[in-house]
Amino acid sequence: MKKSVLILFILIFNSNSFGQNNYGYYITNSNDTIKCNFDLFIVLGKFDPQTVRNKIKIINNDGSISKYKPNEIKSFFISTTNSGVYKFVSITGYNYFYHQIIKEKLSYYKVYLNNPGGAFGSLASEKLYLYKNEKLTEIDPLFLRKGLSKQIEDYPELYQKWIDSDKYYKLNQFEEVINLYNKHFKI
Repeated sequence: MKKSVLILFILIFNSNSFGQNNYGYYITNSNDTIKCNFDLFIVLGKFDPQTVRNKIKIINNDGSISKYKPNEIKSFFISTTNSGVYKFVSITGYNYFYHQIIKEKLSYYKVYLNNPGGAFGSLASEKLYLYKNEKLTEIDPLFLRKGLSKQIEDYPELYQKWIDSDKYYKLNQFEEVINLYNKHFKI
């Protein structure tokens, strides 16, 4: 029984440790791109994005660690072994690193926040943001349709289809509508 408890403790500790195979790059405020490894908190074998909303830890070539806060670097790109790839950006005048989902005329970002009921951030909640005309707007998930409709009013056909929820786009097509909006303005 004692061995089982010890093994369980070791497994839990190892799954909530800092990862080794998290590589990518960051872009300085002077536009230099620097390849690096990141010192990331891993929860249950996966990268926990809420742990980088206020700072990122970079492993330097000599093994030392540098910490950067939003607006000290422009962006960073992380490729993790088990969680995929992420691009985070710093938006001037704001206090978070934003997970970039879509970067176009109408950009879409997420910020991951600790859910007080979650263990080690594994149940992190998300704040959704749209960025257009140099203005960042938080979108309330309970009013997703209303929040996006304000941003796409300059494309009347898509706007009308988005607000007419019975015939066209459902809430789970939020990103698709943003992409259609951006595609329209690329032409």
